[in-house]
Amino acid sequence: ITHMERGEVATLFLSEEHRNILSEREKEILRCIRKGLSSKEIAAALYISVNTVNRHRQNILEKLSVGNSIEACRAAELMKLLDL
Repeated sequence: ITHMERGEVATLFLSEEHRNILSEREKEILRCIRKGLSSKEIAAALYISVNTVNRHRQNILEKLSVGNSIEACRAAELMKLLDL
């Protein structure tokens, strides 16, 4: 995704299948990441362990094929994953 142009990413992820690439919990975690919350802060807000947050973070990165949280937020924005 990081090597594609904006239009290519948007076109690639328009299908319903790709819109559902992240679970609702992963979307919730990504929204918190987008707000700048740390794993510890996310864990406290969602009443889950830091390890669970970090596992969700890793799953998000893998599913979106990105290397870090900033890229994940950008990819999700381009795919309109958090707007739904």
